[in-house]
Amino acid sequence: MNPKSSIEKGKRFEKYICEEIQNFGLGKARRESGSGSGKYKGDIFANLPFLLEAKNQETIHLLDWIKQSQRQAEQGNWDKNKWALIIRNPDKPEFEESFAVIDLFEFFELLKKNNESLIKQPDKELKYDLESLKIMCNRIINKL
Repeated sequence: MNPKSSIEKGKRFEKYICEEIQNFGLGKARRESGSGSGKYKGDIFANLPFLLEAKNQETIHLLDWIKQSQRQAEQGNWDKNKWALIIRNPDKPEFEESFAVIDLFEFFELLKKNNESLIKQPDKELKYDLESLKIMCNRIINKL
């Protein structure tokens, strides 16, 4: 594959990831011009807690790509562990199967957040206010 078509292949994958971020309702996303070589690091700019690095290559160099993602996350004023490497399965048709690789402890944090209840403890003051509202509503209904 010549360099120009290789660059286009990468851009297509980045654009696909941006579209999927938006389709999932995670906000707007856009390709970074220069793919991390400029002021902003990472391939994709999105309102996500991770620097996003995308790879659409036939040969997988996982550890090299992880190191690149970590380095860019650290340089881009991110936590060096807040990176996500998104790779496409080269054995499948384009965009049919993709994977995200993140730091193990960041994965644990995501699982932990997912398991946290939205209401940590019963709110006694809110319960009192709701009971009072219920009583007042019943009084008003009875007067009508």
